[in-house]
Amino acid sequence: MKNWRLWIGILVSLVCLYLAARGIHFHSLLEALGQVQYLWLLPALGLLVFAMLARAYRWRLLLYSLSELRIGRLFNLLNIGYLVNSVSPLRLGDVLRAYLCAELHRLSVVRAFSTVAVERIVDTLTIVFLLLLLIPFVSLPAGLARPAFGVGLVAIGAVLILFFVVSRREQSLALFDRLAARFGFLVWEPFRRSVVSAVDGLTVLRSWQSMVGVGMGSLAAWLSTALQFYVVMQAMGLRLPFTAALLVLCLTSLGMVVPSSPGYIGVFEYLTVVSLALFGVSREAALGYAFVVHALGYLAPVVLGGIAIWIEGYSYARLRHVLAQAGSNLLRHNTS
Repeated sequence: MKNWRLWIGILVSLVCLYLAARGIHFHSLLEALGQVQYLWLLPALGLLVFAMLARAYRWRLLLYSLSELRIGRLFNLLNIGYLVNSVSPLRLGDVLRAYLCAELHRLSVVRAFSTVAVERIVDTLTIVFLLLLLIPFVSLPAGLARPAFGVGLVAIGAVLILFFVVSRREQSLALFDRLAARFGFLVWEPFRRSVVSAVDGLTVLRSWQSMVGVGMGSLAAWLSTALQFYVVMQAMGLRLPFTAALLVLCLTSLGMVVPSSPGYIGVFEYLTVVSLALFGVSREAALGYAFVVHALGYLAPVVLGGIAIWIEGYSYARLRHVLAQAGSNLLRHNTS
């Protein structure tokens, strides 16, 4: 089946929605939703925008030697990518923003995409770090802790491999050439140029100063998002400690590795209910909170992405065309 991944994702989302809503009293759920103080959502929205700016700053550092890049433009490209991620499966928005960045600044697409891959790894490490900080304050069930730390170990392994590749560039490329000689399909010259471009896109890993900035930018983005989650708790009358918001953030973010429908509908709600149950919050109140914070995190990028499309002068037809081209051009080497 051509769209089997999409259907599996939809099935996972439906199962998670069922688990989140199982046994709730819908009257109590509506009552919880009716208690929202919408004025509190304004600072929550401001924190969301700040988090996106921090991610734009981090992306600027990952692109390293390109001094002509403006954070404002990267902020717009990020918002466009997040809009596409919100409405399409397989995180196609990440592919789109990498391609747009490469097109605007005459980069190799593979080089631009390598920075997006590093972003994801740094995000995972940041979330696992925050989860470790929670251990003295929250008793995590083994069924949640083991998969979370397993993802963290994979991310650490990926970082170590990337550091090795960057610090031993020539040896790594020589190893690739030996593998290419053994497996004929790797000999294709455009593919080798793409590998070289991807390695060059990781140059930032050689600079400890830049990597500290990347880490601080990531920490600022995620702590801002955790504070946004906390503010929404206040909006719903949930008088919980900040650690509750941080736990919801960590578990729902790590849950993004689970295949689901676009926007992680269902998975987000279920993990939020599980997280807040550790703080004695009723399923109805937890699910109502999940709906509100998820709606804010879903709709805001859609609006910001629409504004970014207008500012950058793109049309939806143009973006669809670029996205269609992106897959076929990922292996084409452009002069950076």
